[in-house]
Amino acid sequence: MVRALFTLLMVVFLTFSYEMKLKKVDKDIYMVRGEDALPSLKNGGFISNAFAVYTEEGWVVIDTLSTPELSEKFLKELLKVKKAPIKYAIITHYHPDHWYGAKTFKDAKAKIVAHKKLKELYDSGEAKAILEEANRSFNGLYDSVVLVPPDIVVEDKVRLKAGSRTFDIISMTPAHTNSDIVVYMPDRKVLFAGDLV
Repeated sequence: MVRALFTLLMVVFLTFSYEMKLKKVDKDIYMVRGEDALPSLKNGGFISNAFAVYTEEGWVVIDTLSTPELSEKFLKELLKVKKAPIKYAIITHYHPDHWYGAKTFKDAKAKIVAHKKLKELYDSGEAKAILEEANRSFNGLYDSVVLVPPDIVVEDKVRLKAGSRTFDIISMTPAHTNSDIVVYMPDRKVLFAGDLV
């Protein structure tokens, strides 16, 4: 019995051994930071950063991590800080570590915001093929991912309001990908740059 329990604990440890810690980086701005590595079953695909800004109307999330499991952990951490609705989930570009956790936030009634090219990728069916290939390449890491398209599409620039906060979402293509956007808070002079820096 002890050996079976030890084996089970080792499997859990080896399956996902990277801890997610929510950090407050500024007034009402929080982040989680992934491991500096390639995605793997061991790190659960937790290889990128995601941010959230608390406003009087609820949370604005910037990037949704690689899997529903990660985005659910992120959401739970945010709700420990403040139980509030998720107003927007903004995807800075189409790569898995920024987009594949979006369904968690869609299910939480957030409006998904992304570049027009990400929507085109989704609508064409190419995104599904990319997901299937990534899942094969990374040994089933993305088995639970369900892709969701954006509700709000950015072609050049979109301004969103949430409470007293303003978020300017600005296209930066072509750059790291053909779907890069940055999120700028003019009142705070804070820029969320995705993978552009």
